[in-house]
This record gives sequence, structure tokens and C-alpha cells, in this order.
Amino acid sequence: MRKVVLKLTGKLFRKEHANKINEIVGYITEFVGSGGRIAVVTGGGQLARDYIELGAEAGLRSRSWQDVIGVAASRLNALLFASLLDEHAYLPIPESIEDFLQAWSSGKVVIMGGLQPGQSTNAVAAAIAELIAADVLINASVVDGVYNKDPNRFADARLLKHVKVEKLREYLQQSFMPGKYELLDPVALGIIERSKLRVVFLNALKPLKIRHALKGDFSVGTLVE
Repeated sequence: MRKVVLKLTGKLFRKEHANKINEIVGYITEFVGSGGRIAVVTGGGQLARDYIELGAEAGLRSRSWQDVIGVAASRLNALLFASLLDEHAYLPIPESIEDFLQAWSSGKVVIMGGLQPGQSTNAVAAAIAELIAADVLINASVVDGVYNKDPNRFADARLLKHVKVEKLREYLQQSFMPGKYELLDPVALGIIERSKLRVVFLNALKPLKIRHALKGDFSVGTLVE
């Protein structure tokens, strides 16, 4: 039985991506039907950023409070995704590691968002993958994988098909402010390094790539080992 953790970027959760979300739900249902086990972690996305920015405009300066708001947004995205999976999904949405373990023991698909301030949903996904000894962590963002430089700034950026985990840190440059975590934060990277997790970075806005990865085809993104 294959065990997979799928991290879905919060940027997926927008009205214009409704069809893509439904595609992913279908692929997960297919995967579960073939005997696979899967946990899904959702980011907060634009919803989190909107509320964090609203709080900041109203005078909220605490980074921890901003993180709490971001965690709540990610859990709302998780609830939406769970509702689409219907009877395949475990409810309620887990809010702690203990909640997750109870949910995982049910045999259903477990969907969750963030857990605590200062920890990105990428770190949550890595921790869950370590906990259940997942065969692979699929990190689905809005880029096709890991590049040798920022593809948004450099036209000659090159997509890497395979990266050793010890080299991954060199390629990841991002912000760690609340609501603005990108591919990985330091905590997530540390978990991946210590556990030697197999990770595939791919594009959530190209749902067919997720289906391929669920079937064991990791050529659709960047494979980190």
C-alpha cells in the first residue's frame, strides 16, 4: 500500500481554479480506490493574505496573531477540500498531531491546514510525511518544480529534474513572513533532510501532473532525494 502526503498551495483555492480543484479531487478518489493512503495539507493562500493584510491595516502588528489568522484560513481551505471528497474524507479537520493520528487510523483521506504559529503548512506536510513514513511527499505549488534561480526574475532559469537534498537549500530563496511562505521554509527543509524524505515538487495548476505523481511517475516535476 502506497502512502502519500500531498501539499496543496493555498493559491489553488480561488474561484477561477474550481475545475482544477475538482480534477485533483477525482485523482485522489482514483488513488484511494486503487488501495492508496493519502493525507492532504492545504495552504492559506490569498484568503490568509487578505486577512493578514486587513489586520495589519487595522493596526495588528503581532506576527504570531498574523500566523494564527493564516492557520485559520488554511483550515477553511481544508474544510472546503474535505467537503468535495465527501465520504472519502475524515471530519472534523485535525488541529493537532494527536488529531491527525486519530484521523489517520480511520483509514480515510485526512485533510488538514496549519497547526501553530510560526510553522508553515509546508512544515506540517513534511512532519506528517515523516510521521507516517510516507513513500513520497508531493509538494504542489504554482511553479513546475525547483529552478536553479528564480524563474519570475530570470528568463534563463532552468528547471531541475532531480536534486539531492543537500543541494536543495542552495536553490531555495524565499520570504518567511506570515502568509508568504513559498516552496519550503527552514523547518520543512530540516525535516526533509533528517528523514531523507522523497519529495516531488510540481505545479498544482496542472492537475494531471498530480495524477502522474500519485501513480509513481516523478518525471512531471523535480524529484528530491
